[in-house]
Amino acid sequence: MFAENHKISVRQLESMLLLYYFSTAVLFLPSEAANSAGNSCWIVTILWGVASSLLAVFLVYLGGRHPSYTAVEWYEYSFGRGLGTVLAFGLAGKLVFDGAMELRLFCDIISSSMLPRTPLWLLILLTLILCSITAAHGAECSARAAEVLFFVVFVPLILVLIFVAISAEYHRVLPIEMPNLHELKEGVPFFGQLFQGLGIFLFMFPYLKKRQHLGRRIWLTCLLATAALGILVFLSLAVYGADVLSEKMLPTLQMMERVSFSGIFLGRQDLFLLWFWMVTTFLFVAILIFFGGDLCTRVFKSKKQQRNRWLILWCPLIFIVALLPKDMATVYWVRLRVAPWLNGVFFILLPLITLCIDGIKGRGKHE
Repeated sequence: MFAENHKISVRQLESMLLLYYFSTAVLFLPSEAANSAGNSCWIVTILWGVASSLLAVFLVYLGGRHPSYTAVEWYEYSFGRGLGTVLAFGLAGKLVFDGAMELRLFCDIISSSMLPRTPLWLLILLTLILCSITAAHGAECSARAAEVLFFVVFVPLILVLIFVAISAEYHRVLPIEMPNLHELKEGVPFFGQLFQGLGIFLFMFPYLKKRQHLGRRIWLTCLLATAALGILVFLSLAVYGADVLSEKMLPTLQMMERVSFSGIFLGRQDLFLLWFWMVTTFLFVAILIFFGGDLCTRVFKSKKQQRNRWLILWCPLIFIVALLPKDMATVYWVRLRVAPWLNGVFFILLPLITLCIDGIKGRGKHE
């Protein structure tokens, strides 16, 4: 049913983007922000969120210049077949890295909190198989799931945050401090996760049904996600204070335990948030696997009907890379140091170069 048209709507794209903002960030970001910026952590979160919004609008503008292009066609168009293929393989490596690290963190947390006797490799394998099944049904499957999840999850989440806000002690936020340049630089590794979902714009344009007012809608979507994350960090700061918050591993889950709707809604709000994060991570890994198959299809010029055959390659690659780190601390450390560089190259540097080359080529056609 999902693979009949391979198209998604702008509303579905917005839902996917919102969920990708809330992947791992919803669990780790408050403590990471407090560790790098102290009492100004919520302001730094908003600033980095606005930066990611501007980058999203730029990628939308770039994709709109050639809507039938993915990153593969952009690289070949800008750098030629040889170098373009090399860069496409580099992007494939980034997809494998992002998917493997997200999957490993997910399975580590599930193993430690819910299934301590289940082998880690088995959790990774089973989750990867489910993600692959979703990816095999095309982008529309992930898009519809994200659209449904948005309405099912975000409304109850807002309700829970309202009750957390009522019980918070706001004197811990004082004095309000403005971040300095050093704090912004220190936050680069921690806030890189706000940018990882922007990879959707490197592949999704050929699958969009309509593109009217796309830039404005994506801008508003990113600002909405920024506001939500800013509020989440602000409430965490109000509940714990900067010093305590910086020492907590999963502060958002612990903050949710302050609220109880036993007999009315949910008895454990932290489990509700954990479930939300689980589904978001699942959809993120699934779309990365789909992008990987699409990338290989375009690089090797194979038929689109054969895209799912590339899953035979992508699943073992992600599985092996996910097992390489010895523990969750290693995964966390590696991602903090590698992800910002990969994001900078593939989301900023290469798009800027391709835009300049496209402008030069376009001007040359009119002369």
